[in-house]
Amino acid sequence: MRQLRRVLVTAGLALALTSTALAGGATTAAAAPEPGTLVQEGGALGVPAGEEGPVTTRLTATLPPGFSGTIPGQRLAFQALSGIPGDRPGPRITSTCAVDGGAFAPCAWDSPDPETVDGVWLLFDLPAAHVPAGASTVTYDITVDAGSDLAQLGHLSTAVDLRDTAGTVVAEGELAFSFEQGTPEAWLRGSLHARDRDGVLWQYDATGYRDTPLKPRKRVGGGWNAYTALTKLDRTTAAGAGDLVARDRDGVLWYYRGSRREGAPFEPRRRVGGGWNAYTSLVGLPGGDLFARDRDGVLWRYPGTGLAAQPFGRRVRVGGGWNAYRSIVAFGDGLIAHTPDGRQWRYEKADDWDPAVPFKPRRAVGGGWNVYTALAGTGRIGPSASDGPSLAARTGDGRLVVYGVVWFDGKSEPYYPRPGGWGWNVYDLLV
Repeated sequence: MRQLRRVLVTAGLALALTSTALAGGATTAAAAPEPGTLVQEGGALGVPAGEEGPVTTRLTATLPPGFSGTIPGQRLAFQALSGIPGDRPGPRITSTCAVDGGAFAPCAWDSPDPETVDGVWLLFDLPAAHVPAGASTVTYDITVDAGSDLAQLGHLSTAVDLRDTAGTVVAEGELAFSFEQGTPEAWLRGSLHARDRDGVLWQYDATGYRDTPLKPRKRVGGGWNAYTALTKLDRTTAAGAGDLVARDRDGVLWYYRGSRREGAPFEPRRRVGGGWNAYTSLVGLPGGDLFARDRDGVLWRYPGTGLAAQPFGRRVRVGGGWNAYRSIVAFGDGLIAHTPDGRQWRYEKADDWDPAVPFKPRRAVGGGWNVYTALAGTGRIGPSASDGPSLAARTGDGRLVVYGVVWFDGKSEPYYPRPGGWGWNVYDLLV
């Protein structure tokens, strides 16, 4: 498009000069000086889309001899070769600009109305520059910061024509950015918790990278061996989001609300009530619902209220026969259940119109799961949104395996196992 505009301007100028010559017979136009060059140091700027923060590039314009005056601000257009149709990604990019070493100031990105253009476009406002007499160059330092959802933009480039106030091109070149997958923000990365045999709870945050899925552990606190069961009511994240409930030895249930602070992920506990020793398994799901299996194998649903003072509503009977399972854990919005012979069953979330029917009919998703001594559902571990929920599994010799998810026909199940480290037998519980 920029090349097309350049051709049209050149053709119009040539036509105007020809017309003048034909009319006057002796008019001679003064030749405009050749435009200088605009060079991006280091070529296209790699922009990590994630929590890494802003990166900087520099444009240096070499101007025609004797030029001085103002170069007005320029609005540059980039077309994304990939992106979500109808998306307007421009406002989600943050930039600052500095001219000739001056102070940085915001310079805006925007995107036009998707209904007015074909494809995904971004607009960037390069600031104006004042060139004093005797100067031969002008520099533009540009910072760019983008969230992890913008890695899909890939490579963006556009031709740049710097013009003076009369519209004459004084420098020309190219500006390019290459948006790359960075580290997902903390609020997107899931966390896995593990309790050691001394009662200390530890937190492992996802790295956002598949090859090394977990960061080194961080201490949450001691005294957690007072509890006989722990389960999350939502996917906990590296940013401190996500709630948890814990049952003590007297059967009292305690509620820990997520603090949304990275250093201290939970607020002080609140008492929910007693009598929870009637249940042999507790499993929480995103949205705040708690599922409890009693000693007769009946599964009960406690709908989440979202209220810290009273987190659950009146229980609803889901059905019997759940004593057939050795373990029941959360996976995504539903459950994974394992029989003693190692078979795995998937319970997908239902439409939820009937509180007593929270899941679709179960389906078998494989065998061999009795090689694991502990399982825990987690949030997103991988770098992209398509990675979805994860499942952490510990083998008998203390190896951790982290499963991603595979999606098909509206269904999902654990898939893509990758190593998560050794020495996990020091823990008596994963959550």
